[in-house]
Amino acid sequence: MPKTLNIAVIGAGTMAQAVHLPVLRRRWDRFAVTALVDHSPRRRRESSEVWGLEEDKRFETVADLIAAVRAKTVTLDAAVLSTDGLHAEDLLQLMRRGIPVLVEPPLGFSAEEIAKVADFERMTGRRLLMMAYPQQYDDSVSRMAEQIPTKDLRMVDHEVLMPASQPLFGGAHVTTSSYDLPSEVRTQRRSDLQEAVVAGAGDGATQRDRDLYVKGLLTGVAHQLAVLEAAYGPMTDLVAVRHWPKGVIPGSIELLGSLSGGAQVRLVWHYLPFAPEYSEHIQVLSARRRMRVELPAPSHGDRRSTVALREKKSGVVQEVETTATKGSAELMWEAFHAFVEKGAAPLSGAAEARTQVTLLREVLATIVAADDRSIDEEPEEAADDAATSPSADGADEAAAGSEAAPSEARTERVPSAVEAEQASGAAETAQASGVTQPARTPAAAEPAAQTLEQVEVSPPSDAGEQHVPAGAAMTERLPSPEEVAALEDTRVAAAEDPGTAPSSGEPRDVWNLESPKESTWPPAARTTGPASADSETSAHGSARTDSTERPDAAADGGGTTDPDGTTSPDPSAADGGGTTDPDGTTSPDPSAAGADAVAAADEARREDSTTDPDGTTGDPAAVDHEDGIAETDDAPRAEDPAGADGAADTGRTGKAPEGPAR
Repeated sequence: MPKTLNIAVIGAGTMAQAVHLPVLRRRWDRFAVTALVDHSPRRRRESSEVWGLEEDKRFETVADLIAAVRAKTVTLDAAVLSTDGLHAEDLLQLMRRGIPVLVEPPLGFSAEEIAKVADFERMTGRRLLMMAYPQQYDDSVSRMAEQIPTKDLRMVDHEVLMPASQPLFGGAHVTTSSYDLPSEVRTQRRSDLQEAVVAGAGDGATQRDRDLYVKGLLTGVAHQLAVLEAAYGPMTDLVAVRHWPKGVIPGSIELLGSLSGGAQVRLVWHYLPFAPEYSEHIQVLSARRRMRVELPAPSHGDRRSTVALREKKSGVVQEVETTATKGSAELMWEAFHAFVEKGAAPLSGAAEARTQVTLLREVLATIVAADDRSIDEEPEEAADDAATSPSADGADEAAAGSEAAPSEARTERVPSAVEAEQASGAAETAQASGVTQPARTPAAAEPAAQTLEQVEVSPPSDAGEQHVPAGAAMTERLPSPEEVAALEDTRVAAAEDPGTAPSSGEPRDVWNLESPKESTWPPAARTTGPASADSETSAHGSARTDSTERPDAAADGGGTTDPDGTTSPDPSAADGGGTTDPDGTTSPDPSAAGADAVAAADEARREDSTTDPDGTTGDPAAVDHEDGIAETDDAPRAEDPAGADGAADTGRTGKAPEGPAR
C-alpha cells in the first residue's frame, strides 16, 4: 500500500483552496495535511477551521515551520508552495532541509532568480522541485502523442479563453483576500515583488509591460507552453508574436513558432473578463488525422477532458472520442506522490522553468519592439545622460570663463596705438554730433574701442549687395595723429566751456549699430544749431538745424541753396568740376582732384577753427575732410532716406549718410 505523505500547505490563497486542498482531502489515502502556513492571521484561521487544522499546526512563516520540523513537533514529507509573492527564498529554506516541493508557477520572474534554485538543486544531487501544471498530467494530453506521433505532426493549434475569477473559482467558496497585515509588511512585500518583476521584465519596460508580463505571459501563455512540452516537446523557434487590442492588458496574445521536427505551432491566449466560462482546446493535424482535445479548468475537479480523433478508413470518415477517468489536478498529485516516494522525474522542474521564462521574456521584448521601444535600458543613452549634465555645466563654466577672461584682459592691458586713435575718433564724432561728454580718463576710453570693434567685425547684412570699387577703400582710413590732436583739443574745450554745448533737446545717436550703408570711419562733423521751427527731421526722428552761415562754404568756393534755405558747399568749385544729377544735385568729379590736394586742404583747414554765431563750435577741417574724401570716392551714389535736403549732401559726398542724418 502506498505511503501517506504528510503535506504542508504554504499559502492559503485561491489556488490552494480551489485546487490543492480539495484533492488532498479527497485523496486521504495518499496525503495528509499536517501544517498550514499563511502570513495573514484571518486567512490562516479561516482556512484552518475549514480543513480541520489545530492551532499548533498553523504557522505565519516558512521559518516558523522549519523550526517546528527541527523541534519534531511537526512531521513533514513534502510541501506545496502556492504563495502569491516571491517563491525563491521560501523554496530554498525547504530544499535545504531536503523537503520536496510542488511549486505553483511562476517559479521566478527572471532567469537569474530561477538559476539560484536550479543551481542549489543540482548541488544536492537529487530532484526536489516539481512545477504545478495540472494539464501536463491529464490523460488526454498524455495520449496526444500516441494518436498522432511527432514524426507525422503538421500543425498544433492551442487556444485558451480565460474569463474572470468567478466562473473559475466561484464553486470553490474561496475566502476573500485579507489585508490585515501591518502597513510596513505590505509595503515591503510589494516593494520586493516589484523589484523582482522589474528584473524579469527589464529596466526599460513600462508598468503596462510588466503587467502584461506577469498577468498574460507568466500565468497564461506559460501554461500553454507547458502543455505543448508535455505532449510534443518545447517550442524551439519563435517566429512571430502579436498582442491586441492595443493598450488592453493583458488582452489577447498570439505566438507562432515551430518544434524541433519542423511542425508549426500556434498558441493563442485570450483574457475575456465577461466570458461565461473557461474554454481550452487543442487541435492537432497530420496528413491523415485531425485530433481535438478539450481541457477543463483545473479548479473544476468534477469535469474530465476529452479527445476526439477523426480519420478516414475504407472511404468512410470515422470519429472516436474518449474521456479521461480522473481530473488533471488529481493526476498531478499522484505524479507528485511518485516524485516524492519513488524519485520519478517530473515533467517540468527548475531547468524547464528557466528555459520557459527566457522564452517569455523574448516574447515580451518582441511585443514592446512593435511600439519602437525596448525593455532593456539603453546604455548609450544612459551614458549620454550621465555625461551631459557635467559637460553642460562645465561648458557653461567654460563659456562664463571665456567671457570673463577677455573682459579682464581688456581692462588691465594698455591700449594700443590703433585703439587710442579709435577712442579719439569716437570722442570727435560725439562732439561733432552735438553730444556733450564728460572728460574721461585713459582707462575709461576702453569701452568705446570695444564698441567700435564690434561695429567693424559685424558688418551690415546687406553690405554684400553694394559694389565697392577699389578706390572706396580710402574712406576707411584712420585719422592722422595731427587730426586726433586737433579734435582732442576741441573736445576738451567743449567740456570746459558748457556754454558751447548744444541744447539738451537735441538727442543724437552717436554710434548707430544699425547703419546698413557706411562704415563708422571717418567720423563726420556737421555744424548744428538749436532746434527751431525750420528744423530738419532725421530718419530716426531727431531734430537737426543746418546753419545758414557756414564758414566752410566760402572756403569751398561756392555752394548750392537747398529748398529749406540752407546752403551746402559746391564741391565743383573747390574740386574743379562736377556733374549735375537729374534731381538737381551736384556730384563731384573724382578725376579732378588728387591725393596731394586732399592733404593740402586738410592741413590748411585744420588751423582754422571758427565759432558760429549761434554759439556752436564748427570744425571746418572735419567738413572739408569729408569733402576731400568725396573727391576720391568712386562708389556709386545711394538714395538718401532723409528726403530732398539730404539728396544734396548725398550728391556731394557720393554716399548715403550714416545712421541719423547729421
